Amino acid sequence: MLTTRVKTGVLFLLALLLSALAFYFLGDDGFFAAQFSSEETGAMFLEIGVLFLLLFVAARRVKSCQRGIANALICALFAARHLALFSVLIAGLWLAALALFGRELLGDRERLTAERAGRGLLLGAAAWIVLVAFFSALHLGGTRLWRILAAFVCLAAFLPPLLRYFGEKGFAFSYHCTIRRESRTESVLAAATVTAVLVQLGRMNIAIDYDSLRYALRSPFVLDNGRGIFESLGSVNQVYFYPKGLEILALPLYTEHSFGPVLAFSFCLGIGLLWLLFDLGRTLLGAEGAKRLVFTAALIPGVMNLSISAKTDLITVLFQLIAVRELLTAEQSSGRARAEAFVFGASAVLFTLMLKPTAIVFSGGLVFAALLYAAVFRPRFGREKAMAEEKEEKRDGNPRGLILSPLFTLLAFIAVTARTMHLTGYPLVSVFTGVFEALGFRGKYPLAVLTLPNAGASLTLPERGAELARRLFLLFFAPIGEEGLHIRIAWGTTLIPVLLAALLLRGKKRDAEPKSDARAAALFGCLIAVQGGLLLLSLERLHQIDGNYYGLFYLLLLIGAFLCWKEESRALTLALAPASVFAFFMLCLTNWAGARGFGSYGGRAFLFHPHGRIVRDVVILDGADPIYRYVKNAPRMRVLSFAGEPECYFLPCDVQSYTDLEGSGGNVYLVRSLDAFKEFLDRMGINCLYTDDDFLATHARAADIIRYLREEGSIEVIIEQEGNALYRYHRAN
Repeated sequence: MLTTRVKTGVLFLLALLLSALAFYFLGDDGFFAAQFSSEETGAMFLEIGVLFLLLFVAARRVKSCQRGIANALICALFAARHLALFSVLIAGLWLAALALFGRELLGDRERLTAERAGRGLLLGAAAWIVLVAFFSALHLGGTRLWRILAAFVCLAAFLPPLLRYFGEKGFAFSYHCTIRRESRTESVLAAATVTAVLVQLGRMNIAIDYDSLRYALRSPFVLDNGRGIFESLGSVNQVYFYPKGLEILALPLYTEHSFGPVLAFSFCLGIGLLWLLFDLGRTLLGAEGAKRLVFTAALIPGVMNLSISAKTDLITVLFQLIAVRELLTAEQSSGRARAEAFVFGASAVLFTLMLKPTAIVFSGGLVFAALLYAAVFRPRFGREKAMAEEKEEKRDGNPRGLILSPLFTLLAFIAVTARTMHLTGYPLVSVFTGVFEALGFRGKYPLAVLTLPNAGASLTLPERGAELARRLFLLFFAPIGEEGLHIRIAWGTTLIPVLLAALLLRGKKRDAEPKSDARAAALFGCLIAVQGGLLLLSLERLHQIDGNYYGLFYLLLLIGAFLCWKEESRALTLALAPASVFAFFMLCLTNWAGARGFGSYGGRAFLFHPHGRIVRDVVILDGADPIYRYVKNAPRMRVLSFAGEPECYFLPCDVQSYTDLEGSGGNVYLVRSLDAFKEFLDRMGINCLYTDDDFLATHARAADIIRYLREEGSIEVIIEQEGNALYRYHRAN
């Protein structure tokens, strides 16, 4: 039987070896040379060092009662320096309003905890989606309307608790200062955790990824263009019909001047995720273990790199983790409180289906794991648990939660699914359209049918095994090459294989282990096993692997490893040190957009990063300024763009690209003949075509289409300048 010291040493050496190998492979691939060829990278690391020192000094020298103020001031100054402060404040206010609004609906007067905030957010977000769907059903919409409704939600969220507070305590103010000195290790962990979080904030305004620019940041044009979310806007690509729960929640935050508030909404969700992790860790590990858990989680790029994207991965993981937290609460409760936890957990799982099309797979894995635990492990603990419950007072649940949570979540789910059904004919799009076709659904024009991919269909069994091993190497050890690029931008790093080794190395628990810990270990064992199986299945089946698919698995593995090392969480943190350092290094160098350094803006800017001004500058440099000004005066104009992505999406109107039409998720048959293409333009109500000569020079079929349309007189020039042209399309009578 190996001692804890020996196991810690083995893990430390493993972490050191794997991190060194990953560093070597990535360096040989040219990754680090490319990163450090930029001056922005060096400046970023210098600023990170100064930031860490300031936070460390505050932790060591400032009184504990004033430490929070000092840390908040440091964070605020850093955020203001990178034009992110007001974006975070606005997004954080809206997120808090949704959570408090849900608490008011529940009538929850208990002390606010992460779990209760999660319940409030679940109900508040569902209620907001129902509200948006109601007005959209009346053909009402537009950013102005959503902001007015958001103001009423904020009033209903913040006013009642303030009135109760001042009604009970008046305007008296009391301040008690207790001094607690942290150890040097605690100070380092605290400073490093906050620094890792602020790394994301520093580059939020410049790390805008392709998917965000393509659809998530264009909701005022491609989701609600003034008449609600159910209006058919002539879209063809399946990304415009994905479940739009996140985009609906962010509707009041959209502004033509800056993407900052929408991006900051994801950042605030990331903070909420870490808070929920701390709450979960404190229940399982105690306060000190929870701090170490959060510290490690903050270093995982595969989770935290998504906190500055408008993509739906991070909010999906957040609600999946809410479901896990509720499942654990149900195991620790009885009576109505137990039923309430199950209801909120089921509602959280259902909510994820409004956020991401593939959530049905991994959220379905949560349900399967819960059933597996109930069938295999719960009977072993059932008798002792029943005896314990007879001795303790049963907790009462909130009857409102049993009714309102499933009701509003179901209504919101129906609304989001109804939008997809109304526009496409399927309840869910993406790779599942082929499945729904087999079930009897028929898609609407112009959507194409996609089937579930199978990357290894043409390979023999040994070849499929070798391919799976290669992909496991890319995912767990070193994401090199072209295929590894999609993993590297949101990678779990070498922390993941080391955590897996820690889980396996710990072995069986001691006989004296409390049954509550045994239940939790069994539950997380089921969750990790099922999610791990889905990970292997996706690696074997999918053509392209992205690192952001596995955020839930990373967090479950992290919790499971710390739970197995509960009494030795400090030793585990030390053993992970080489992998943690490497993870922090990769966190700083990678992001979903491939941006380098921190955000800054040399021009005149006030409160927000001026994305709108920068976008227009890009268009002006490309010679398309007259076209930009023309379409800006007609935001409901529908334009098909024959230009490069994502720049073609900068036009302030309902614009799709030619790549949307014939690329992945589109329908290539629509450009197989001129008649088929003209039918698409007619049926989708396209008003104008925008072309760029550089794009047409590299896309022969697109150039032919434009030439044919000009020759037959179906299009006429409105504006033509410097290789850019805007054509008016004449629809067939």
